[in-house]
Amino acid sequence: MTMIRFVTWLLFVAWLLPAAAGADLPPAKGRLLVATELVGGDFFAQTVILLLHYDDTGAMGLVVNRPTEIEPGELLEDVDAIAGYHRTVYWGGPVQMDSLRALLHTDTPSEGADTIVDSVHGVLFDDALENASADPASVRFYIGHSGWAAGQLDDELARGSWHVLPASAEIVFGDDPEQLWKRLMPAREYRAALDHRLDGTHRVDANLTPSSR
Repeated sequence: MTMIRFVTWLLFVAWLLPAAAGADLPPAKGRLLVATELVGGDFFAQTVILLLHYDDTGAMGLVVNRPTEIEPGELLEDVDAIAGYHRTVYWGGPVQMDSLRALLHTDTPSEGADTIVDSVHGVLFDDALENASADPASVRFYIGHSGWAAGQLDDELARGSWHVLPASAEIVFGDDPEQLWKRLMPAREYRAALDHRLDGTHRVDANLTPSSR
């Protein structure tokens, strides 16, 4: 690896460090579930889920890295306000696939918005439509959601099915959601590699390359 490529890789890793530092956090609203390689099947393999709710009654979240090829206007043909919104709907999960939810990225949410993390808010559909008309990039629509009964997510965490990382607006509203899992999944390995090589007692190995998974 050339020096330029190595420096570029270090900068990329530095961008991931906040998430890596939070690895093995307990689940909570506003945190991410990152599927480990133990998770198979068409629904949740390689998913990243933003938790909207977690307590002793159960958990709920939205898959944030599964854009579809469907626009909201195809699902809501009778809603004129959505006609100008040409971004795709995201698949939020297999529960209530007949419903749409919306997340809004703003520092000035309307009254009644549910703040999930930082400047990411769950909003009512009318608020989402209003913001989608003014700033399409600030809104994402999700069809369905992901849900767990009481204790179910805890059992999956105990089996090693998920990493729990802190979320941010930059992660949830990133430009390349389909690559999000690949960026977040090896974060702990990257952090361990850096800690080992940058602790003052080890020389940085210029041949070190990121995980390919």
